[in-house]
Amino acid sequence: MLFWLIVSIQGHAAEFSSGKKSQQVGIATVIGPMTGAVTQKSAHIWAQIEKAPRQETAEVWIEYRAKAGHVANGRSTQSSARVPASAENHWTAKWVLDQLEPGADYEYQVKWKSPSARGASEISVFKTESLWQYRSDPPSIRLIAGSCAYTNDPAADRPGQPYGRSSRIYRSMAARQPDLTLWMGDNIYFREPDFGDQTAMGQRYDKWRSLPDLQPLLRTGSHLATWDDHDYGPNDSNASYVHKSTSLKLFQRYWTNPSYGLPGQPGVFTHHAMSDVEFFILDDRWYRDSDKLLDDGKQMLGTEQMSWLKNSLLASNATWKFIVSGSQVLNLNNRFEGWHRFQNESQNFFQWLENQKIPGVIFLSGDRHFSVLLKLERGANYPIYELTCSPLTAGTYDNPVQDITSNSRVVAGTVVTKNNFCEIEITGTRNDRRLSASVRDINGDAQWTRTIHETELR
Repeated sequence: MLFWLIVSIQGHAAEFSSGKKSQQVGIATVIGPMTGAVTQKSAHIWAQIEKAPRQETAEVWIEYRAKAGHVANGRSTQSSARVPASAENHWTAKWVLDQLEPGADYEYQVKWKSPSARGASEISVFKTESLWQYRSDPPSIRLIAGSCAYTNDPAADRPGQPYGRSSRIYRSMAARQPDLTLWMGDNIYFREPDFGDQTAMGQRYDKWRSLPDLQPLLRTGSHLATWDDHDYGPNDSNASYVHKSTSLKLFQRYWTNPSYGLPGQPGVFTHHAMSDVEFFILDDRWYRDSDKLLDDGKQMLGTEQMSWLKNSLLASNATWKFIVSGSQVLNLNNRFEGWHRFQNESQNFFQWLENQKIPGVIFLSGDRHFSVLLKLERGANYPIYELTCSPLTAGTYDNPVQDITSNSRVVAGTVVTKNNFCEIEITGTRNDRRLSASVRDINGDAQWTRTIHETELR
């Protein structure tokens, strides 16, 4: 573990709450912390204790305060609820800090103690959403997105050349200072020894989350996620996977989305708003029929999730409506998994979208091990774009000839077949908003950039 991950409980880290140095008992290393969904009044926080007495239960909490210019509830420093962390929950902890001030910068510190040790994290920061509605132009935002993050583990990997590539890409992502990072599935890659074993599946998360290169990104901006087959279950898994409840439990433990499905409708689908953008994050696994099923009525999203998606889109006034899917959506040349395998469901949705004349819809997807911008022309209506972002650290699909050849939906010059991440910047004044999308390589260098004006999606 790099030196900056070792948490000192001397110096400014301890002075956050008391102004005095604390006696060191044991050595603490905190993974993250990571900010999840943030609103105008709340923030979701996740953290994990990496080195603590294994047979003890630790008490974990957050001390936080608004920075200069803001006062939270009349007090300069507040404490969250204290929650238990132990081997049973893989030493993870989550909080929702509420009653915050809109548009305020906060600094916070994760602290913990057990009967024989104590520790504290570095000071981290987050910013609540500003109250801009009816008052100012929407804030500019920068988000980055990616999928297919593979961490090598020789004991469980297939023999031969390692499938995982350099994790240095996470540092390049953090250097872009995103307001939001979207993790679009295949975030950890369960292996054969993991399936159905909750402890082993949790350890797969632990191995990825503890990567030194990942820590700066976890502590930058906020994070939202969905899953695809490799962080849900086996390759190409669907609704039949008998251990999917275990997968969902672990997803909820390690991610801090605003919600997970609906009451009585489990899954990872959720909704989040940020500036004049709304994210409609789909679950492409929980309700999915097999892609191989010979039945015109087969579904990827299922009836309940589709109803939620349609009603959520109808309720939205956002300039930009990002529908986030682990599976690719528009590519009819895809010989692997994708929404094109569910023609009735997907075609009915696009016809509904056409009839309802909903503006500003863009798809974001992962899975394919190369990145590309797709464009569906719709005659008199505006075109639908899909930005596929993949892979982060997994192996690449170096020659996707079938996907590209005679594919009118591929935007020329946008196919990237090396490890990469996507970046989207949204800027401009009200009614003159622009979206700039780019694909960046492991060093953060742009491979291409395209700009879309909001009027193009009306």
